[in-house]
Amino acid sequence: MTTSSEPQQRRAAADLIRRPPELWAGAIFLTLAALPAAVFGVLLGLQPGNIGVNLRAKIDNVHSTVATDVLLNVFRAVGAVVLILAVLFALFAWLAVHPRRGARSIAAALAVLEVVLLIGAMAISQVDPVSLGIVLLAVAGAVLMFLPRSQEFIAARL
Repeated sequence: MTTSSEPQQRRAAADLIRRPPELWAGAIFLTLAALPAAVFGVLLGLQPGNIGVNLRAKIDNVHSTVATDVLLNVFRAVGAVVLILAVLFALFAWLAVHPRRGARSIAAALAVLEVVLLIGAMAISQVDPVSLGIVLLAVAGAVLMFLPRSQEFIAARL
């Protein structure tokens, strides 16, 4: 049998557990890892200034069998998808700080997706410091979200 004060006692106990700094740092790292993807998505989606002109010239120079306008539209769509994923990545990182059911798991899954894509890109071309930094930020942010103090805080709040 539960008493009416039992939920209040559980809530009072949860209030005593402070939000650990590891959780804040994890959200900041994940947000910093998502920012370059968001910038890339905006640039690819909008193709402002010389970017669109240069992209059109490069497509024309390779004499593609697909129409240039079709490829530019595909690039715009890919840019929009990348931008949406980056915004969702940052959103779920911050929702995990204010415990929402599943937010940490979704943020970690998006971090894994970003790491896998970047490692694939670095395997095809070459390792560059920016991509390596993004991978390290994403891994560190995801790990910080799942440290014992973070787990304890989130378990007490849910």
